[in-house]
Amino acid sequence: MSLRPEAKGRDSACPFQNVVFARQVMPEATPPPLPNTELVTPSYRWGRAGLVLAVIAILTCAVWVVRHNDEERLDETQHVSPNRILEMGARYAVGVKGLMQMTGQWNSAVTDTMVADLSNISQTDEDTLRIEILKGWMADAGPSSSVLADLATKNADLKTDIATLNEFKTAGGQGADDSWKKLHQRHGWMAELARAQSYPEKSPERQAIVEQSISTAMVLLFGSAIGLMAAAAGLVMMILAILRFREGRLRLTLKPVSRADGGILIEGFAIYLALFLVLPGLLTFLPFKLPRWIAYVMAFSALGFGLLWPLWRGMKKASWREALGLHRGQGLWREMGAGVLGWMAVLPLLILGMVAASWITKFTGVPPTHPIMEEFSGNGWIKIGVVMLAVIWAPVSEELMFRGLLFPGLSAWLRWVIGILTSAFIFAVIHPQGWAGVPAIMALAAGFSLLRMWRQSLIAPMTAHALNNGLVCVMMLLL
Repeated sequence: MSLRPEAKGRDSACPFQNVVFARQVMPEATPPPLPNTELVTPSYRWGRAGLVLAVIAILTCAVWVVRHNDEERLDETQHVSPNRILEMGARYAVGVKGLMQMTGQWNSAVTDTMVADLSNISQTDEDTLRIEILKGWMADAGPSSSVLADLATKNADLKTDIATLNEFKTAGGQGADDSWKKLHQRHGWMAELARAQSYPEKSPERQAIVEQSISTAMVLLFGSAIGLMAAAAGLVMMILAILRFREGRLRLTLKPVSRADGGILIEGFAIYLALFLVLPGLLTFLPFKLPRWIAYVMAFSALGFGLLWPLWRGMKKASWREALGLHRGQGLWREMGAGVLGWMAVLPLLILGMVAASWITKFTGVPPTHPIMEEFSGNGWIKIGVVMLAVIWAPVSEELMFRGLLFPGLSAWLRWVIGILTSAFIFAVIHPQGWAGVPAIMALAAGFSLLRMWRQSLIAPMTAHALNNGLVCVMMLLL
């Protein structure tokens, strides 16, 4: 039976017959045109030239920082100052000896290895003198007279230091205040250790050294134990993250950034880096001395110029915010929690970086150092300022510049793996720890970049950065 135009759906045996009829007789509606979803690539005046100049500026700044740091280390060898790495190792060794003596388990073979490791990183005659002071304490016999005599003959500056040590030994720890101040200024805690050896065995001065060293050893032992447990948990999380990534359940990606926008981001980072390095240098040419806080104003200005440069170049505000990760992600507390978990997952990489640093130290004889270690020997206000810089300013400013501008900018032109490694290397070499510190810092920077890819927002890498620096500051305050 054929359908007839006058047939009604309610009179038919099939309730959907009316619908079939309508499809047969009514003309098909024309669908609306699809919206143009093609991405519009922005263009910027002198975009390519600006990118080339930015890359040249970044490389120039990195080379300048490396050479400047090397020159400062050379100056440190010419102007004697305490070796904080050697000092910390000596305090640990003395503390371990004190702990073992308290339990009646003292064995010189345990600390001989520590002293030998410290001797391997001794580069200068001053370090040789400090090692002899440490060996003398460990042997309960004082520094070797023959070694001290050889050093005095070899180095005229050390001749005065050794004469002061002999004066303390002869006078039972007493000596001229001026001589002591000079010795302490040059050798720090190692001078205190040497002077303590001149006092009687049960004297308060020797006991103070032992108690201080035991405190250092306990902090380092406790911190190492906590760090190993956190690293073990982090290894589990890292393995789980790798498995989830392979299964497609964990996404590591960045908001797509065009090459034009990526070039503008790199320009902003180059502006920041150049101003951050150049502006403080200009202060040295002034005929008068400015307050110290001016340097912080200049650093903040460099950060502001670099951060806003893409907007001044014409980048859309929404694209700028997404590219830099300036949003709350899935919520402040959730992003901060992700930062803590991410930092733990990076710990195994950090440990591998530290192992590589020990190899570099053994090969070059130059351990990683940082000027901030000197600041922790200052007064309370200085320590508070250092903690604020390390825990607040550095995580915010460095994550904005490196994981906000540089990493997305590089990833727009390179594969994201190369972008991570390149930005991490630049991040590492402009820090003052030296080449021995590059592997560990690169491991942290790579982890922060992966956090940025996982969470998109900068909150997680900022949290991980602040947590890492904060724990280092706590350790330094407790030592």
